[in-house]
Amino acid sequence: MTTGKRIVKNCAFIITGNFLNKAVSILLLVYLTGYLDPSLFGRYSFVVAYTTFFGIFTDLGLTTLTTRDISSGAVNPSVSFGHAIIIRLISTLLTAAVLLASLALLGYPAEVTSLAAAFSLSLFVSFRGIFFRTVFDIPFQVNLKMSYPAVINFLNELLTLGVVVWLISRGTGLVWLVLAISLANIPGFAAAGWYSIRLIRPRIKFDPSAWAAMLRESLPLGAAVFFEGVFVIIPVFLLSLLSSEEAIGFYGLSFRLVSSLWIIPVAVMTTLLPKMSRDAVSATGSVRHGFSRGLKVVLLMGLPIALVTGFYSRPIISLVAGPAYISAAPALSVMVWGTVIYFINTVFFYTFTAAGRQKINTLVGSILCVVSLLACAVLVPAHHQMGAAAGFVGALVAGLLANLYLAHRALGVNVLPVLSRFLASTVLTLFVVFSVPLHHALSLTLGIAVYLATLLYFRTINYREWEEWLGMEEVKTGERPG
Repeated sequence: MTTGKRIVKNCAFIITGNFLNKAVSILLLVYLTGYLDPSLFGRYSFVVAYTTFFGIFTDLGLTTLTTRDISSGAVNPSVSFGHAIIIRLISTLLTAAVLLASLALLGYPAEVTSLAAAFSLSLFVSFRGIFFRTVFDIPFQVNLKMSYPAVINFLNELLTLGVVVWLISRGTGLVWLVLAISLANIPGFAAAGWYSIRLIRPRIKFDPSAWAAMLRESLPLGAAVFFEGVFVIIPVFLLSLLSSEEAIGFYGLSFRLVSSLWIIPVAVMTTLLPKMSRDAVSATGSVRHGFSRGLKVVLLMGLPIALVTGFYSRPIISLVAGPAYISAAPALSVMVWGTVIYFINTVFFYTFTAAGRQKINTLVGSILCVVSLLACAVLVPAHHQMGAAAGFVGALVAGLLANLYLAHRALGVNVLPVLSRFLASTVLTLFVVFSVPLHHALSLTLGIAVYLATLLYFRTINYREWEEWLGMEEVKTGERPG
């Protein structure tokens, strides 16, 4: 099978599987928000966001870096995979201890610390963040076999939903719900690990010098991931200090919905990363081809998603959480446009990584944090969840502007011609949606049809360029048992 067919199949599995997972996750949100009032759901959202932030330290960029290095042939697959497992296990144990200690030092109530202790088990086994379990995705990513974790993840989500529904029917307290959500990941974790080591058998060696070398190489990428985590936690943290648990609940619900869409650009770029990594060390040494194609795909999907979500934010919130959470709808309609920008920024992130320019990701991540902190500090006291939503979008815009400049300067990548064509199609689409005197659903459908038609007419999306780039060679990376 050619690289192109493997990439398309892999990407389709990731996106389809994760959309199914997110559908189950939204059902889980329906049950949780129906069972918990906005204040308790705000407490739950804070603990999830806080733990997810600390999950960054369980990875430090090692998964992406190891995938890149194995794909490019720069390292021994078994040895490198084994080192990644050991480093990440040690970092996860340390992270869990620091997480709980930090809550105690910051003076959070015992109820919050108890919830965090229950949820900290997720740092090891959960499928829902950058946690230890993701180290076992390396062989699947290298060999373009993401169908395995996609299916396992979906079955794991169904198990989690079933457990939570059963516990809610018995009137279980929040701590036990959180503990059940953590422990329900264990079967999926075991299955993913078993299949993973059949693709690349890890060679476990005690080699601190090699571990130190990997950490030095991954440090800029790990710092970039750290800054992204800080960017995510800043609005929630400032809401906890300057607003109310209810506002955290409204913002947390909107964030959970829009962040569930982030799997789209991650799926596309994770799938393209192995080939882009090989391109980066080839004779031409260019990642521009993969960058251009990844950018076009995420923009193709981003605008229709933002339009539909923005138009129907109130019905979406009502369907998911009920009338008590309707104040989250305006934040959702704002944040979904920030998510489109996040799509674009993700393409830059993986492109800089494939090109070995991780320090640029670190710089952009720091810009995201500074802008988010300043914007939220100013806006949250007066506007609560809407101020946090505005800070979220403003930081992403600042990150996009930085990426545009740095990509042109460091890689010679000029995306303005592509962006301008998508922008022209977007403007025409918005004109149709807001000016044609039809029912909302009809005008929205017509606008999206116009968007797709103009992209095809002006050859912004061109199948032939994919065919030429992807239909070249077989993927022969990694080790398989005989």
